[in-house]
Amino acid sequence: MSSSDTNTTSANLDAINALKYSKILFLQVWCLATFSLGIVGHILSIYVFTRRSLYSNSCSQYFLASAIAGLFVVCILVPLRLLQYVYNIDAFVSSDAMCKILTWLLNWMKALPSWFIVLACVDRLVLQLTN
Repeated sequence: MSSSDTNTTSANLDAINALKYSKILFLQVWCLATFSLGIVGHILSIYVFTRRSLYSNSCSQYFLASAIAGLFVVCILVPLRLLQYVYNIDAFVSSDAMCKILTWLLNWMKALPSWFIVLACVDRLVLQLTN
C-alpha cells in the first residue's frame, strides 16, 4: 500500500470521526433545548389551563390533560433518547419482554397528547351540534 492510500484512509477516518462528534454534539444541544423549552412550555400551558375561568370549560380540561401528558413525554422520552443516542446506554436491551413493553408504553405516551386534542375537537363539535 502506498503512502497516498494511507493518507487518504487517514483523512477519511478523520472526516468520519468529525461527523460522529458533530452528530453527538448536535444531539446533546438539541435534546437540552427540547427538554428545556418543552418543560417551560408545558408548565405554562398547565398554569394557563388551571385558571379558574378556564377550568370550568370542558374543552380546556382536554387541553390541560394534553399539556400534562406532553410534560411526561418530554420528561421521560427526551432523556431516554439522549442516553440512547449520545451515551450508548440502551434501556431496551435488558430483555425481549421489557423491550416490547417499553416500546408500546413510549409510543402510547407519544400519541396521548394528540388524542386529547382530538377529544377537545370532538367535544367542541358536539357542543356546536347540540346548540
